[in-house]
Amino acid sequence: MKKIKLNKQEVAIGTWIGNGRQSIAEKRNLNNLNQCGKNDNFLHINGALGELAFSKLFCVYPESMLDEMGNRMTYDVWVNDLGGVDIKTTTNLKGALNVEFHKRDYPADYYALMMGSNDTFFYAGIIHKDEVFKEENLKNVGNGDFYCVETEYLN
Repeated sequence: MKKIKLNKQEVAIGTWIGNGRQSIAEKRNLNNLNQCGKNDNFLHINGALGELAFSKLFCVYPESMLDEMGNRMTYDVWVNDLGGVDIKTTTNLKGALNVEFHKRDYPADYYALMMGSNDTFFYAGIIHKDEVFKEENLKNVGNGDFYCVETEYLN
């Protein structure tokens, strides 16, 4: 796995973005879809930091960091020769790529997994949407159906 270290300014930007996402979610009464039971605000911040780490690794710029208009972006970044990539983040270094069930209706081209928190992340890999949305990847741990791909299947 490739290690990505964010500097203090990047962590500050990611924290600001995560707090903004939490505020928007509260205003729009959005339900929490996470599978780990962690605090929503932490997950928004850590997700934004993971997206910044991915963007730093691939030298791309995030497409939509704050979506106050309620647009349905299907991806977080655009990577030339791949297309739109939805970045998932976990603090569990032995975790898996988890994708919300409803995303099968409007999928990104690829899904990537970042592992870590704060200023240190690891790129676990990427997988095409056709490999994510398979019946054998469907799981439910009590918070509703989602798709789960173990890291060994990521490229």
